[in-house]
Amino acid sequence: MSMLTPRLSPIRQLFLFLAFVFSIFGTNSFLQAEETIQLVSSPKTRTIVADFLMMDGGLYIVRGERGEIQIEVTPDTKISEKFTFGDRIKAVLLPNDVAQSITRATPNEPIGIINNKESEPLSPAPVSTSTEVTKEVKTSPLPVSPPTHEITKVRIIIADLLMVDGSFYIVRTEYGEIQIEITPKTALSEDFQFGDKIKARVTPTDKALSVIRAGKDEPAGIHDEAAPPVAAMPVQPVLPTVPLVQVPSPSNTPIVAEAKTPKKPMKTPPSTRTIVADVLMVDGDFYIVRGEKGEIRIEVTPKTAVSGSFDYGDRIKAKVLPNDKALTIERASPNDPVGITTP
Repeated sequence: MSMLTPRLSPIRQLFLFLAFVFSIFGTNSFLQAEETIQLVSSPKTRTIVADFLMMDGGLYIVRGERGEIQIEVTPDTKISEKFTFGDRIKAVLLPNDVAQSITRATPNEPIGIINNKESEPLSPAPVSTSTEVTKEVKTSPLPVSPPTHEITKVRIIIADLLMVDGSFYIVRTEYGEIQIEITPKTALSEDFQFGDKIKARVTPTDKALSVIRAGKDEPAGIHDEAAPPVAAMPVQPVLPTVPLVQVPSPSNTPIVAEAKTPKKPMKTPPSTRTIVADVLMVDGDFYIVRGEKGEIRIEVTPKTAVSGSFDYGDRIKAKVLPNDKALTIERASPNDPVGITTP
């Protein structure tokens, strides 16, 4: 009796062939795919909290901590609502100042710019070639460090008072106008009026801790208040020894000459700045100009040497004192860039 070999159907032969090919090349393909995965990180962004001024075409003009900022809005920008003048907004920007999203800021969010941390890239999960049984591993809780109390950063603003608008002091600085909020806890030394130079200690939210009259020699500007010194053991100062000079005299008794004390250095005259900017308007004795970082008010006095009359759009070059009083004002040359320089 003869034995007959069973014949496989074409479909079953194709299935067995594909299974054979997959068993040879399948594992290597998965490993190669795992190695070629590239870790992609999101672009670095900034978060800007500022007051909305106006919309100019596809640009949002806002007033930040140091002047005006232009934020570009594209069709891809996610805008939560329509904003009007004075609204405090929160925008997430790309490095080219294109907004990813714009929302309304909360009342407690201070004006400023924060560099966002780059998101960590996602690493692919390891491919296991064998079936493994995972067991739960009980980990001990991490030690909790005691909470640290941050010291509130305080700024010192020395500027000329422009007006009092309710509970806000509007002052003029080299970066433009700033609104300082006066609260019931603010310590006011006196009532101030237009033109008074004040010195205010303010929090990051522009709330005044104290407002006093600034000294005549104190230049206008903004700087951080120095941190309080750390208490330390008192150190006994070591006085330098001054050699005594013996001067001969006609008599035999030596005379000891007095040591000369060093003279105090002479005070240097106040430094000046040169401002090149475009004229926006002339308001009485003030030239309102647009500089590189916002609006600047330059005061014209009877001693100011003005070369001619200027109108809106004229580019001028002004030499001013630290209190923004102009010494000279002349027409800038076409090649003079907008900016502020110091000698």
